[in-house]
Amino acid sequence: MQSLIRLLPLLAAVNALVPAPRPESVAEVEPRGLGTSAEIYVYNHWSQPLTVTGTDNQHMNVSPPANFKVGPNAVSQKYAIEANGWVPVQSSFKLNLKPEGGSQSTVNVDIGVAPWKTGFSLNSKNPAGQVGVLLAPAKILEAGRDFDFHFFSGPGSFTSFVQGQIDQKLPETLAKVKGKKFVVNSDIEITVNDIVKPVVKATYVNLGNGPNGLLVDAIANVDGEAQLTITFKGVTQKTNIKVKGLSALITADAKLGASIDLFVKRFQCSVDSIDISGDILIDIVGVLYPVLAPVLKLPYKLASVVNTSENPKVVSYINTAIKAIANGNSPIIKLGQEARRVVA
Repeated sequence: MQSLIRLLPLLAAVNALVPAPRPESVAEVEPRGLGTSAEIYVYNHWSQPLTVTGTDNQHMNVSPPANFKVGPNAVSQKYAIEANGWVPVQSSFKLNLKPEGGSQSTVNVDIGVAPWKTGFSLNSKNPAGQVGVLLAPAKILEAGRDFDFHFFSGPGSFTSFVQGQIDQKLPETLAKVKGKKFVVNSDIEITVNDIVKPVVKATYVNLGNGPNGLLVDAIANVDGEAQLTITFKGVTQKTNIKVKGLSALITADAKLGASIDLFVKRFQCSVDSIDISGDILIDIVGVLYPVLAPVLKLPYKLASVVNTSENPKVVSYINTAIKAIANGNSPIIKLGQEARRVVA
């Protein structure tokens, strides 16, 4: 658990370092004339059956099922849905999750691409911590579904504990990051001057039985601003990077022993916006991770690349970082063919 807690602020710092490309290098993507599509997955972390109902469908070509059940400690089959792409209004629906003998939680979901939106809100009467949601971009504006919608229902008894640990450990962790120099190679150096107004909130944490002990499912939201000094090929520049609405879903095996050994099996994310001043970081990301450069100004598309084509690499980087932290070393994260090392 401590490794997972340490990882959350690390993810905030890593994502805060992702630059956006110059405006002139990115072609604008026009909304397509088809309905936004998604595949729904519902995860039941209760020891009782979960009843799921789809209601209040508005302007949907294909709505969620009106009623289906998910067995104890199981995941549903995938259900394909699609917004109405021809009616110029927002599409939406509600998903209600009720464990047998328990209270119902309701999620209000909007689905669409620009000028419409994809997002969610939770009913104010929901039991605290018993539902988790991530609307993960998949193949935005490409063949296949646009999103994977992940809905979790469970006791959520560890959410408040993890949040308490984050609140306690985050200031200390960020204090250690402040002033660190990231030496990528002889041409690239990045120094973290400060992390401003960081917010890391655990919205859902469940501990279940896994093959090696525990299975951890956690969703966290991150906002923050990184103030950096960067040097690229002898040119130095100060840069501010603001990340808003970053949500991350992590599923990991946890092996209990003298310490907790975590191995991440799944990482999915979404991000609302990335705002960057300066342009040297754009050149740096083109060197370190060229596949991301064309999409860094498009948050949905950036998340879709991380969630699909580049996901195995991203998961590997996270596990490398976890192992380094567990061994008391600085995390080494390979980016493409290059390497980056945190220098104490």
